[in-house]
Amino acid sequence: MSAGEGGVGSVPPEVLEWIDRYGRVRLDGSAPELARGAIQALREALARPGRVREAAYALLAADGLLTQAVEAGLEDEDPETAFHAILTLLGQEAERGDE
Repeated sequence: MSAGEGGVGSVPPEVLEWIDRYGRVRLDGSAPELARGAIQALREALARPGRVREAAYALLAADGLLTQAVEAGLEDEDPETAFHAILTLLGQEAERGDE
C-alpha cells in the first residue's frame, strides 16, 4: 500500500519503506496481521542491539504497524475481538521473550 492509499496518507514514505523491510506486511491487512508485522519488526530491532540506526528504523516500523493494527481493530466488525487478538499476540510474544 502506498502513502496515498487507505488511511496511511500521513505516514512518511521512509516509514512505509521500513514497515515493508522489517514488518513484511501490507498496511491493508487485518489487525492481527498488522500486529504480527509489528512483532516481526520488534524482533528485527532486538536483533540489532546497541546504537544502531537500523534498530531504530525497525522500532519505528513496529510502532507504525501497531498503530495501524489498532486502527484496523477500530474498523473491524467486532473491535473487542480484534483488540483481544492483538493483545493475545503481543502477550504470547512477551512470554517467549521471558524464556
